[in-house]
Amino acid sequence: MDDEHFGNCLRRAREDRALTIGDISASTKVPRSAIEQLEAGALSSLPAHVFVRGFIRSYAKAVGINDARPLSLFDRAVNAKNEAARVEAVSPVIDPSLAGGVPEEEETGRRRGFGVAVFVILFVLIATIAFSLLLRRPPQSGEGLSMARPMSAPVLVAANDARSTRAS
Repeated sequence: MDDEHFGNCLRRAREDRALTIGDISASTKVPRSAIEQLEAGALSSLPAHVFVRGFIRSYAKAVGINDARPLSLFDRAVNAKNEAARVEAVSPVIDPSLAGGVPEEEETGRRRGFGVAVFVILFVLIATIAFSLLLRRPPQSGEGLSMARPMSAPVLVAANDARSTRAS
């Protein structure tokens, strides 16, 4: 019975008493889905461990067994999962290109893609600067004067007045 998990222990006790999952759910007020996940031993889909421990206690009481065995099996499963996660976290990460895991053609393709991306970014930057300089350029002579108030009319009048004074 070493390979038994907490869910099997609970399910077997329920079946020995000819109870359904619905019966356990109704008597413990634990959702049916949580009881199904408990019996399956699905640690990843269960809520926080403190809640699961309460579920196990309620379930064991409902089927009339001592909660020590299923709780110890649950703790063992949680510890095994945590140990596996710890081992995974401390495993060294090796760059596949250094380990020879990435074919050279794939690495060359990555470099080429990076070069194209840099080229596009530089091109857009230069085009933006050139476009902004074109837009800031002052108007050429004669452009934009039609919008301004004509200054030449009073000057012409004054020039005509000067001519008429000379003629007299």
